[in-house]
Amino acid sequence: MKIRDRYIHRKPIHHSIEHYIKSIGRYYVAAIVVMTILISATYETVEIALERHSLQQDVSYLVGRQFIRFQQLAIETRAVMRASIDPNTPDYVVAPMIDDVRNAIADIRTMSKKLDELNGRISANLLEKLNKHDAESETLRLDLSQRLEDFLERAERVMSTTAEDRRQRYSFWGPIDFAASSDSLLMRQFKALIDSAHDRSDGSIDHARLISAVLLGLIAATLILATAILFLPLLRKLHSEHRKTLDFENKLTRLAHTDALTNLNNRSAFNDSLTELFANQEKTGASFSLLLIDLDNFKSINDNFGHPAGDAVLRHVADALQRTFRVGDVVGRLGGDEFAVLLPGVGDGSALEIAAGRAIAAITSECHFEGRLIPVSASIGGAAAPAHATDEPGLMRVADLALYAAKVKRGTVVIFDEASLAQRLEENQLAAALAFAPARKEFVVHYQQKVDLRTGEHLGFEALVRWNHPQLGILPPGRFLPLMEGSHLVRSMTCCVVDIVASDIQAWKAAGLRPGPIAINLPEVLLVGREGYELIENATRAYQLEWHDFAVEVPEDVFLNRGTNQMLETITRFRQHGMSVSLDDFGTGFASLVHLRDFPFDELKIDRSFVAEIGNDIRSEQIVRAMVDLARNLGKRCIAEGIETHMQRVFLLKIGCDIGQGYLFARPEPAALATARLQADRSVKRLPTKRMKRTAG
Repeated sequence: MKIRDRYIHRKPIHHSIEHYIKSIGRYYVAAIVVMTILISATYETVEIALERHSLQQDVSYLVGRQFIRFQQLAIETRAVMRASIDPNTPDYVVAPMIDDVRNAIADIRTMSKKLDELNGRISANLLEKLNKHDAESETLRLDLSQRLEDFLERAERVMSTTAEDRRQRYSFWGPIDFAASSDSLLMRQFKALIDSAHDRSDGSIDHARLISAVLLGLIAATLILATAILFLPLLRKLHSEHRKTLDFENKLTRLAHTDALTNLNNRSAFNDSLTELFANQEKTGASFSLLLIDLDNFKSINDNFGHPAGDAVLRHVADALQRTFRVGDVVGRLGGDEFAVLLPGVGDGSALEIAAGRAIAAITSECHFEGRLIPVSASIGGAAAPAHATDEPGLMRVADLALYAAKVKRGTVVIFDEASLAQRLEENQLAAALAFAPARKEFVVHYQQKVDLRTGEHLGFEALVRWNHPQLGILPPGRFLPLMEGSHLVRSMTCCVVDIVASDIQAWKAAGLRPGPIAINLPEVLLVGREGYELIENATRAYQLEWHDFAVEVPEDVFLNRGTNQMLETITRFRQHGMSVSLDDFGTGFASLVHLRDFPFDELKIDRSFVAEIGNDIRSEQIVRAMVDLARNLGKRCIAEGIETHMQRVFLLKIGCDIGQGYLFARPEPAALATARLQADRSVKRLPTKRMKRTAG
């Protein structure tokens, strides 16, 4: 005031007014300049905040996608290991699964690079530089990136190993442990990183609002008007982005806890529900039950009808389960063809069995896909808490034991009890002892005679493996072959069989007997490469035998293998040496007319399931007649197995089948009894027809 007073006193009033007007003009211009600067500053601040918000939204979205892709990778990797456990799983089934895993690894790494780029752009943002650096989030991001890369490298190592290594290195629980390891710390870090990105995104919006309010408060009415004109659209955009953020969070939460194919709870959500039920059980003592559901022959559905049909079956099962169980029950898909249900308040075994029975009935209802009826059935194992287990791993383990028992019979329900556990332990003990059977020479061979159906004349034998268990005695193949894990054990068993057969042939020939060709079942693992050929070659050389002393039987299922060209080469080599090659179990597998045309088989063996229905089912008789006609037209011999009655023999002779084997003629018998049979045949030359009729009666 003093300076202004002195100025007024020294100057005239008009000069003061003129100066004031000029000052007003200058102030007005200055105000305009200041308002322009403030408006520009406000606009630029909002743009920077929006850029920061958009980048953080991109980070949040990309981390969410990476999280979902990581879950898919864990499931696909577990599926590869579960598929590799089964030695009968073809390579062409596992190979696409491995490709899916590798694609998932590449996708995750690509997302990681994009995330690094986005974080670099966020660090360069002016608003980011003005804020205090979030060291905890950066440490979390780097730690997650390192752990994720370690997990990816681990998955790559698993995929780069051979199928044999995967079978040897991973037990029944290997895939589950692998999946569990991926669901622990990494899952929590993903969630923490997404939450951090959301918090920082919300902070960007708050900073933009605060700075805009301060600047707008300095501009007064004109600036408010300008702001209303210039920045309301931007504020609407901020509000829209915030709503999109909330919608995205909800969508991401649904995706993280929902199975994409069936819309059921996924494994993560199901595990959360299981944990919550156990926590509630500890507080209130309320019981609950768990059902594990596994589809029967789901692999065959995919193989025969295609994966779209398999997906349709999975959706059918999901709908059936949702219709069957209560609203409060938790229904989830754990992966593949595995489903699970939690039933709060159900602790009684009989009630649980009734509920599971309703589920099986609903699942087995008609399932149509593209105009075809697809047969669907399931096996269910159940257990209750706390009656059968008091923690999550224990309940899952006992329910899985019950499921294992149910899958033996298929299409049944088994609620856990001590008998289920005992059966599983017995199977484990047999599997452990089976690994030492080749070295201990416990495999033995029984021989079943092949005869001329018209004369009863002996034509040869089929070699059938048995396991002479030290405590349990002679075990049939159905008791131990399903327990064989790993192709090395199949190879060892087959080597033992070939060696025993070669030794018996040498003894018979030395005694002047004529056993005829001995048919040996060679597995596809020995037919794909040179192993099967070299095995027979070494046996003929070691025991001074002829190639035609042996015959080879090949099951129809080998045509599922992608190595058919290599098998064709091996079979051709056998025939070039004069060996007979038979297509075994004809009519039950996957042989097509193209295979019959191109593969050099000598014989077609009609499966016993068709022969058994002769005289009972006209359709089976028509099928057998068609098989015999097909073999004759292709210039191949036809053998019927499983002949047990004289009526079956007469029917087969009538339609032109000349060779057979079955209980009507001889059961599978040890080498000593086979020797006595050969000696009797040498003296009698052939079995009288009347005696055969009396035996059949």
